[in-house]
Amino acid sequence: MPSYFQKNARKVDLLPADYDGFRNSQLGASAALISHATNANDEAVIVLPTGTGKTAVLQVTPYLWQARRTLVITPSKLVREQIADGFRKLGLLKSLGILPSSLGCPSVHVVDGHLRTLADWNALKKSDVVVTTPMSASPSIEEIAQPPEQLFDLVLVDEAHHTPATSYAALMNAFPNARKALFTATPFRRDRKRLPGRIVYNYSLKQAIDDGTYGEVQFVPCNPREGQSADIAIAKSIEDAFLSDRKAGLDHRVMVRTDSKARGKELAKLYSDKTKLRLQLVTGDHSLSHVQRVIKHLNGGDLDGIVCVDMFAEGVDFPRLKLAALHSPHKSLAVTLQFIGRFARTNADGIGTAKFFAVPQEINDEVQLLYQFGASWEELVANLSDARIEQEQAIREGLASFEDDQRKSLEEVDLTVDAIRPYFHTKILKVKEPPDFDSAPMVPRDCELLLDSTSQVLNSRIVVYQRQTKPKWLEVEALVDRKNLFYLVHYHQKSGLLFINSVEHSNEVYDRIIESMYDEDVVALPLDHDMASRAWRMIQYPKFYNVGLRNGAPGSQDESYRTMTGSSADRNVNQTDISSRFRGHLFGGGESRENGSQKETLGVTASSKAWSNRYALIPEFIQWCERLAKEIEDARPVVTGSRIDQLTTGKTITELPKPVVAATWPMDVFTNMRTIRIGNDPAERDLTEFDLEVTSDPTGEHAYELNLVEDANIIATFGFDLNHSAACTQILGPVCRMESSMGEGTLARYFQVENPAVFLADFSQVVGNRFFKRQSTIRLDRNLIQVQSRFETDVDIATEFGPTTGNRLSVHDFTEQEFKAMKADVLIYDHRSGEVADYVAISEADDVVTCRLAHCKASGSPKAGCRVDDAYEIAGQIVKCLHYGRHPAMLSQKLVSRTSGNSKFITGSTPKLERIMRAAERKRFDFRICLVQPGISASKMNDQVSDVFAAASDYVQAHTGAPPMFWFSP
Repeated sequence: MPSYFQKNARKVDLLPADYDGFRNSQLGASAALISHATNANDEAVIVLPTGTGKTAVLQVTPYLWQARRTLVITPSKLVREQIADGFRKLGLLKSLGILPSSLGCPSVHVVDGHLRTLADWNALKKSDVVVTTPMSASPSIEEIAQPPEQLFDLVLVDEAHHTPATSYAALMNAFPNARKALFTATPFRRDRKRLPGRIVYNYSLKQAIDDGTYGEVQFVPCNPREGQSADIAIAKSIEDAFLSDRKAGLDHRVMVRTDSKARGKELAKLYSDKTKLRLQLVTGDHSLSHVQRVIKHLNGGDLDGIVCVDMFAEGVDFPRLKLAALHSPHKSLAVTLQFIGRFARTNADGIGTAKFFAVPQEINDEVQLLYQFGASWEELVANLSDARIEQEQAIREGLASFEDDQRKSLEEVDLTVDAIRPYFHTKILKVKEPPDFDSAPMVPRDCELLLDSTSQVLNSRIVVYQRQTKPKWLEVEALVDRKNLFYLVHYHQKSGLLFINSVEHSNEVYDRIIESMYDEDVVALPLDHDMASRAWRMIQYPKFYNVGLRNGAPGSQDESYRTMTGSSADRNVNQTDISSRFRGHLFGGGESRENGSQKETLGVTASSKAWSNRYALIPEFIQWCERLAKEIEDARPVVTGSRIDQLTTGKTITELPKPVVAATWPMDVFTNMRTIRIGNDPAERDLTEFDLEVTSDPTGEHAYELNLVEDANIIATFGFDLNHSAACTQILGPVCRMESSMGEGTLARYFQVENPAVFLADFSQVVGNRFFKRQSTIRLDRNLIQVQSRFETDVDIATEFGPTTGNRLSVHDFTEQEFKAMKADVLIYDHRSGEVADYVAISEADDVVTCRLAHCKASGSPKAGCRVDDAYEIAGQIVKCLHYGRHPAMLSQKLVSRTSGNSKFITGSTPKLERIMRAAERKRFDFRICLVQPGISASKMNDQVSDVFAAASDYVQAHTGAPPMFWFSP
């Protein structure tokens, strides 16, 4: 048997001939609902500004969808009664000609109390429309029974922005087969929880203002006089406005809004004592009948207004409320727009402009922009509302654009794209072509793919995988540790920028992701620091909370890094820092340049990474990446107005400056103990066992070449191209392979991700294609030179080690005698590839462990002089050992490993070494370097050679806290 709505559906006339009919907004919404019902089953979200006829559209929906039985969910008892009364009488729909005046009305039941039993639910079957609040019917409430799933075939939700709440969600989900239509003016929330369904119609606030369905609104700032409280200033201002409106023939009422009952009572007394306004306090504790009596008195003119504690905020149709005293303004934009809409209604005679009274200085949240002096509320309210709704639509459309994923789901996993809220962190790379999103995803070994989904609309791909490992403390496979990981890739076509958000932030992970989407000949270049720093234009007047300063190039020794923290950390940067350090990472915040009322944080690193301290849905993260891309494309210099502007970030180069004195492994090699396999040899070799040697490329094809050296033998040669951020190719020798948790790679590929540092004679550095010029101009302290007269009489200065002529000592023999005389607890001879130094002497005292290292080189000639090549050769040795200067444990591990091979103890033993180095962890650890070069004559040294040693001295002191000693000839 057809239901009431099914029998009368064809009596609906959306375009009646002799009546006013629906407004444009209502017609559009009705048409959208009809369309949605023909081709979709998901929830239909209708967005209509407050006052544009949302309730009438809600009432006609059961007819349009030919419902059998309809459940209407409302946020409050007062709204519940208004909507129930509308269905009982159909007065609005009949007066507009949408329904014939002779049509009978549906049977309507209002749920008052709780539906405690199944019988209570079944009793509703005799009604066509049931109207309830979630508190009366939601199964999430303990005393409420679970309803029959088929009881309703249509669920309508008024003020649908509440639907993410547990009570709403449980009530809606109780009827899984029912169609659902959700009505709201603000489909967004301050907590950023999403409404279910899809926005099928949105009538913008600007349209409502233009067609007159949304009235004029005005903000009146109240500025207390000296000695006057903010409350009294607002009360006096609104009283004057009320009296002025009444004199002008306007039939307005007042609402005094606050957020607590105690505050409400306080304000009710204040208005009674300080004004002539007749106000009645209304709170959530008052009964429905009491509230209805108050409304009756307001309509009759017996009251001038109400003092309201979070009442009358939404769904209440009382157009004479035109004056609002905001003693506690809403912080949420959504609630503020709902509130303003109550006052912007135009469906009554004798009403004018709505006015809102507040003290601007007391408002500092996302609605701050509205309360600025001189703000045009018609324009601002429309812009804020429409922009947020457009953003909401973009987010929903973005999520829907991800194609059906191909996944190998674990049995218990039910994962969808709209459930993922990434932290805002990204690696930014420049590429010449888009990635291949159809390629196999990068999934590390020992991991299982959970989700792989691509959006062609957003140029993005999300991959989720799970790593299962046996706990280290467990010997059997009885338990596994599970770690869920993901990466998100977005390609910005206009700028050619690739954004990678990965839970794991290592360069190796980024490289493997790139490798999975591009051919080998495609180069993905990190941004130079200047380019990445353009992102700071996203923040107006930034304050820096965390500032990193490097005493060397990025990618070199971590002990050269200084971090400053505080609310204004940039103020701690002094002139010495500016002259001797490079800019590292920055983290700070301020007002968003895109939305000045919104606070935003931002971090930028020298390694082409950016982050903001927030989580959000994938489309919102992509919007943030696109904002980054827009600023990075803009080549104008960034000026923050702070001392940060004076810190250098290095310079991009295409040719290697001269002269070069040394190269060193990236710090990652030392911290992660990287190993390689050479050619077909299956043995894993520690990379630090090899030396790096920089040479020029005789063919001119590469900017420079880097030799992998073992015991003076070149094992492999790599060419570096500075036009491509130090793109690296192996050009000679067997292939050098590396293993990691990500799988197998090559040393050439590793060098592209973790760039070696190349040192010039003044200890300026080149890392990748960035040149970091040392600013120091100090002179060499001659007190650091120890003149060794025996170099002239006892040493064959041209022989570093091995047999000599004329019964003289080699340079090593001499150094060993001198170090033995120091009577160190441990003395190690470590001269070979990968050495810490030629000699390492370790001594323990009560409160200090002292480590002395000697780097030795022979003279380039039988006689001492002032040869610059001798200076370059010995000065370059210091880069081999500096990374151990503040890490006794790392040094101990290295020396134990070396002495188990061909390096030897001259004094001491492995147990003694390990004991002393453990003591060094709790004692002061002094790390001293001695450079031995008998080819340099202290008396003949010129400025060029002196400057080389001055730079070496300055560099060592900056890293270890103590300058080196120099052993030269007289």
